[in-house]
Amino acid sequence: MNIGIVGGGAVGLLLAAYLGRRHGVTVYTRRPSQARQLAEHGVALKKDGETSVVAVRAQPFAGAELDEPLVFVTVKQYDLASVCAQIDAFRRVRTLVFLQNGMGHLEQLTMFADKNVLVGVVEHGAMKLDDRTVAHTGAGKLTLASRYGSLGDARELREGERGFPIEWADDWERILVDKLVVNAVINPLTALLQVKNGALLETAPYRDMMRQLFDEVRNVLPLEDANRAWERVVRICQKTADNYSSMYMDLANGRRTEIDAILGYVLKQGEARGAMLPVVRFVFCAVKGKEGRETDG
Repeated sequence: MNIGIVGGGAVGLLLAAYLGRRHGVTVYTRRPSQARQLAEHGVALKKDGETSVVAVRAQPFAGAELDEPLVFVTVKQYDLASVCAQIDAFRRVRTLVFLQNGMGHLEQLTMFADKNVLVGVVEHGAMKLDDRTVAHTGAGKLTLASRYGSLGDARELREGERGFPIEWADDWERILVDKLVVNAVINPLTALLQVKNGALLETAPYRDMMRQLFDEVRNVLPLEDANRAWERVVRICQKTADNYSSMYMDLANGRRTEIDAILGYVLKQGEARGAMLPVVRFVFCAVKGKEGRETDG
């Protein structure tokens, strides 16, 4: 099957490296120079000290007309609006899979409600090393659920790939909320404290900060079981102990973060419920302050 991947970041390259083993993959990038690198040399995957290369097609997204039946959209949430603005590019696409953090992007997906639309959660650790190389830093899973229509062409991926399992869920909201809670607690704190994920559990005051932030987040999100949600945060923190969060990496490299999509969304839920979230607002403002300083500098 032919598969399109919109976005040449860490997640997009990781998908291309694994799905490209058995499928024809085309990566649609923002920069023509990255597309040339991928088309000429393929995607390089570094894992467990070894490097493998998978051939892919690639071209810039601007002006493209996607003809793959299945397309993954992996851009950051703040770039999604510009992708959706080119709605005509997706006319021939039957099934779309969106892999953004947070939940603020859900309203934008309504414009594709006439297609099969899935949302997904990536729990792998991935780091983009250059325009064609991605390091698989932590094994996890990709969980997908249908938002509109059916699973469509995504059914072809039911088995997943070796080293890249795919799970299927019936409740799209649950998987997004579960991931949002994890992102809301781990990502901002590691970015502010400039530590790896595991340090949040190893240092008692940091763990207390985690719990305070979690307690506010859980009050405004539809969690079925708060204890289970907290245990999941801790488990993922342990499993990715040696990883730097994506928000840490964004700040470290002077890039915009996804804080608006994560804690910004939580704050909006609090406002809608009349809930005061002082810890969430403090952390949100602190990250926004560092984000502005790093970007300006």
